[in-house]
Amino acid sequence: VWCSGCGIGSVFYMFSQALSDTELNGEHVEIVSGTGCTGRIADYTTLSSHRAEDGYVFQTGATLSVQKPDARVVVFSNNADLLMTGARDFIEVRRGCRDLLVVHINNFFYVGSERGYVPATPLLRRSADDFVELPFNIPLLAQACGAAYIARWTPYHTGWLRYAFTDTLQREGFSVIEVVSPCLIYDANTHRVGDQVERMKFYSDRAEMQQSRIFANLDLRSSKGIAIGTFLDQR
Repeated sequence: VWCSGCGIGSVFYMFSQALSDTELNGEHVEIVSGTGCTGRIADYTTLSSHRAEDGYVFQTGATLSVQKPDARVVVFSNNADLLMTGARDFIEVRRGCRDLLVVHINNFFYVGSERGYVPATPLLRRSADDFVELPFNIPLLAQACGAAYIARWTPYHTGWLRYAFTDTLQREGFSVIEVVSPCLIYDANTHRVGDQVERMKFYSDRAEMQQSRIFANLDLRSSKGIAIGTFLDQR
C-alpha cells in the first residue's frame, strides 16, 4: 500500500495496535482520511471509513462525530488536506463537535490540485489572496482551536506513538497528534529517492523530547531539532 519505510504505514500500524489495546471494537470507530497517500488509510481498513478528497476532511470528521455520538471519530490528514482550505475547517471543527481525534501526518510534502494552486513543494503555497503562506505550527494551531490533548511524535518513536493513540482513543474531547514523518519518494536536497534507514536515523538524531507549554517555540521551521512529546494533556 505504501512505500517500504513510509511513515504512514508505521503510523497506521501503531494505531491498529493501540486499538487492540482498548475496549473499542470496529463498530465504535469511524475513520476519515483525505487526499494523497494518507487518504489510502480509508481505503485499506476494514473499519468504517470515509474519504474526503474535497479538502474538508476535518469538517467531515466533525459532522460524523455529531451524527454518531457513540463512535470515536479519527481523522488522518496530511499537509494538502490542511492547506486546501487554509485550515478553515480545522479552525471551525470545535463548533458543535464533542469528540474528535486528529492525526496529522506532516512530511513537508505538498501536492498540486486540478482545482487550483494549492500547496507547492516543498514549503510555500499561494493563498486565495495571492499571498505566500508557510506551513502552520500545528501544535500552536491546535491550542488556538481548543484542543485538550496535543502531542508530536515521529515513526521512529513508535512506542510513544502507540501510547498516545491508546490514551486518546479512550478519552472524550478534541485531541491532535502530529506525526513528523518521512516521504521516501523525494529528497528536496539531493533530488533522489531516500533510504529508509537513513531517514529513520535523521529522526533519531534530530528529535528532542520536550514538555514545553510555549507553543510558539514548537514551530519546526525555527528549530534545529524536532521537538517531540506531549505538550498538553487536560484530563
